[in-house]
Amino acid sequence: MRTDHPRRMVILLVLASLALMIVIPNNAIIWDNDHVGLALDWHEVQAVAQAAGVSAAELAQGMKAEGANYLVIKEDTLARLRQVGRIQVLTGWELCQLAQLLHSDDVIREHVIDNPDFRLQDSYILTGNKELFDRLLERLSQRLPNKVRSILVPTDTDNYILQVQGRWDQLASIGVGISPVDVVQVKALGFAPVLAWGDGGKTTVEIDADLSYLAQVRPTVVIPGSVAEANQRQVGSALSKLNILQGVLEFEPAAQAAKVAAASGYNTVRVYERPVHTIYQEYLLAVRDRNVRLVIPHLLWQVPAGQGDISLVEANEIHLNRTAAAITAAGMKLGEPQPFEPRMANRWLLAAIIGLMPAAFFKLRGWPRWARIGISLGLAVVTLLLPAEAAIWWRKAVALAVAGWVPAQATLCVQAAAQQEKARGTPLITGCMTLIQATVLTLIGAIVIQGLLGDITFLLKLDSFAGIKMAYTITIAFVLAHVYRQRWKGQYWWWQKQIAPVEIAALGILAVAVWVLFNRSGNTSVIPIPAWELKARSFLEAVFFARPRTKEFLVGHPALLLAAAGWGKDKFYQPYLVALAAVGQASLMNTFVHLHTPFLVSLIRSLLGLGIGMLVGACLWAVGYLVLVIGRGKRYA
Repeated sequence: MRTDHPRRMVILLVLASLALMIVIPNNAIIWDNDHVGLALDWHEVQAVAQAAGVSAAELAQGMKAEGANYLVIKEDTLARLRQVGRIQVLTGWELCQLAQLLHSDDVIREHVIDNPDFRLQDSYILTGNKELFDRLLERLSQRLPNKVRSILVPTDTDNYILQVQGRWDQLASIGVGISPVDVVQVKALGFAPVLAWGDGGKTTVEIDADLSYLAQVRPTVVIPGSVAEANQRQVGSALSKLNILQGVLEFEPAAQAAKVAAASGYNTVRVYERPVHTIYQEYLLAVRDRNVRLVIPHLLWQVPAGQGDISLVEANEIHLNRTAAAITAAGMKLGEPQPFEPRMANRWLLAAIIGLMPAAFFKLRGWPRWARIGISLGLAVVTLLLPAEAAIWWRKAVALAVAGWVPAQATLCVQAAAQQEKARGTPLITGCMTLIQATVLTLIGAIVIQGLLGDITFLLKLDSFAGIKMAYTITIAFVLAHVYRQRWKGQYWWWQKQIAPVEIAALGILAVAVWVLFNRSGNTSVIPIPAWELKARSFLEAVFFARPRTKEFLVGHPALLLAAAGWGKDKFYQPYLVALAAVGQASLMNTFVHLHTPFLVSLIRSLLGLGIGMLVGACLWAVGYLVLVIGRGKRYA
């Protein structure tokens, strides 16, 4: 690799070695934790069984034979209870209108409407289930003290009524706890329960009740959802004491889940739950690439087309069998999920890494020795002395700087390569070698970031790298500015016509391309992904161990190879070709800032992108060379 001094190469290797002292143990922990729990939604099992015309027990046993050992019992909220018809909710005004259709001796008229405490603006909750009524009364009284009244009705009826001071829109999200009946049924079927709380507005009294119930039931996992700040430490400590795993939904993590996890000693697992689908590759990617250790697939509500004349039960057995096969194809085993060892990066090691970074990534040969030593020691001391929370933000800021700066430095290797290329008979080799060198430098930067952010919080994505789009911006802006600066040298450059109309058009196209790139970075995109691209992604995922990024092997890497091979030299489009080359290195760096993805998976993905991108670039160079040769032949003919 070209460096300004051999010592810089040594410093880069030392820096990478220090970072690997954090990265390698972290990844060993990931690969050793190879048990994944397979769970189903108990309420969904009951509903699908009803649709299939079988008992819930029969369907559940069929699912158990395919690998499911857990059933998720979600907390009842008033909205869900009303939706499934287990309660009716009417306002006082609606009850008055209903009274016109009732006889004068009707129970509701006699005990509700004619009661002196009756109020038109209140909500009235009716149910025919005594256990549910008792739970509603207890939980609503805890949430709304002195605002809930039980209305007495004759004991020979199945009418249980609560009068609540409040509008329905204020009450709908209130949770009333886990149904004990559901827990008993799940255990009787031989499944381990997984409990999911659904109300994030619980009071301390309600939290106490929930934790007391956990001590009785002892579920394997609890998905606590949002927990009030005042109760986060309490919930985490209780889960740790009871040795119950905290489940964190990977796509919809609860606010402040990290604080609950910290209080539990990171006795935590990531949970995959998405709407029903049959893209089984997604389950493989979840457990292999995103550290998920509890998968909750949803059941089919109808037999998929093409599966012949089979029952809904058989269709779901096939569905779950394929889900389990995808999980085991990732090298995992179905079983009881286990938390990752809660490793935190060593502060002294981090100080050494950050202290060495200026010498590794900046050209400081002309600086006085005392200045270089002072900068390195200063950065190291700051890393050591900052408080814990501030230190996290400091490390994230340094990681962002590396993610933006290093790919830019790697990309600018192409200029040196193009300028130093003497033997025009080997431009392709020059391009390939430059691409490899640039990739190695970017990979060293990626290793450094993985070391900087090597805590358990990042491994579980309770915290994450901040500034993916900002890193892209820094890289591309710096590269473009540097290339333009080289073209605009001279004392009177501003008198000259620097940008022709065709360059303005090229700059506009580049701006649109960068905008598309920004929108396509991350988990969400303003721009819809076309069907053909989704099919291409599925093909690549099926063919390769890890899908290489199209931004790398179709855009960035070929552009870097061609620019280093001399394409565009002294041409108007040269800055834009180099800027496109920066996209590949920035994308490669972006692969590694997804810190919940195992390093080896990211490395394989990047090397595949490098190999394919080099092949694409070589083919483009060969086509261009043939066109040039043919053009010259016609000219001299």
